[in-house]
Order: sequence, then C-alpha cells, then structure tokens
Amino acid sequence: MKLGRLILIEIIIVVIIALLGAGGYYFYYQGQHYISTDDAQLNAGLVTAVALAPGQIVGNLPSPGEHYKAGTTLLREKVAVPAQGAHPATTTTIDVTAPIAGRIASLEVMSGQYVQAGTPLAQMVGWQGNQVVAYVPETQIGSVKVGQTVDVTIDAYPSDTFPGHVQAIVPATQAALSILPTTQSSGTFTKVTQRVPVYISFENPDGADLYMGLSVEVRIHTGS
Repeated sequence: MKLGRLILIEIIIVVIIALLGAGGYYFYYQGQHYISTDDAQLNAGLVTAVALAPGQIVGNLPSPGEHYKAGTTLLREKVAVPAQGAHPATTTTIDVTAPIAGRIASLEVMSGQYVQAGTPLAQMVGWQGNQVVAYVPETQIGSVKVGQTVDVTIDAYPSDTFPGHVQAIVPATQAALSILPTTQSSGTFTKVTQRVPVYISFENPDGADLYMGLSVEVRIHTGS
C-alpha cells in the first residue's frame, strides 16, 4: 500500500476519533449544564361562566376570541319573577358577567336556549402573564431551582426563542395530582419515571399571539 494512502487513512481515523470525542463532550456538557424537555405546554387559567338562575338566554352572544374585562356583561338571561302580594308574576333580564379578564374560548349555549342555574354558558381563558408548565423527570428535578434561566421555544414560532426563568416547582408529581391517580395491584408493579410540573415565566417582547395549550420545548440552564 502506498505511503500516501496510509497517511490519508490515518488522517481520516484521527478526524473520526476527534469528531466522536467532540460529539461525546458536547452531549456530556449539555447533560451537565442543561435540562431539556418537549413535554410542556402554554398555561393559562380556564374559567367557566355559568347561568345565575333558571331562565332563557336572550340577545347577542359573545364570539370565541373576543376580549372581555372582568365584570363586563357576557350575555343575558330572561328569568321569571314570582308574584309578590299585589304584584303579579313577571319577567326580568339579568346580566351574566365575565368572571375574569380574558378571551372567550368556547360558547356552550345558543340564544333562546333555556338553562338551569349553574349551567355552563361560556369558557374563558385568562392570561396571568406568559407561563409554561413543563414536566421534568424525577431523575432530573433535583437540578432544577427557582430563578434559573430558561430558553423557551414555542412550536408555533420555531425560529424564535423566548427568554424565561423557573417560577415555581410543584411539590408533587403529575400522577399524584391527577383526578384518578394510577395505582397498580400487588404483583404487577412496573416502575415508571414520574414527572414533576415546573412553572416557567417568559417574556414576549414582540407580542406574539399565544394560545392556551400550544406545544413548547424548554431548556433549563442548571449550570451544574
């Protein structure tokens, strides 16, 4: 084999080893200094406006996406007023107001529909700042601290990175907080890595349109 070919092969081997070493160091560094997860979503408060009394929905109805201030009228109910003494029975109109400041997410009734007290009428999304809830594996949660810097990437805006920080760590796992916690009978136990909810606040300097539930990827700077 010619000397030049041997030298070329040696150079290629050295380059491959260098690339493997650099790649290994990169992943080691990332693992030591960052925690990343795409198990995260934009978070917001979802509140339901309900009927105040038995009656009929009347007048114009709000549309999904419309903004309302807390206490402003969302829709109206026509309700019966029973007879009192010399005053005969009659009807009146009462206002159902927005329970929070936010946007209409969904409308549950139609104009003219009869409802009972407590019937859901509309759901509202209230933004309490820009917030993400990320679910961090229990094997990594020990490295997460309140105040740590976070890079937030929203799938709807893949070319943008929103600067944020860890706001709070929930003192319970996602499974423990579920309405129906998962339990396993004796003899069938399978260990599953639990996830801990972490709340992250972030900045939105360009005023991007944000929607509850959008998929998010976060990278927490643990600096360990």
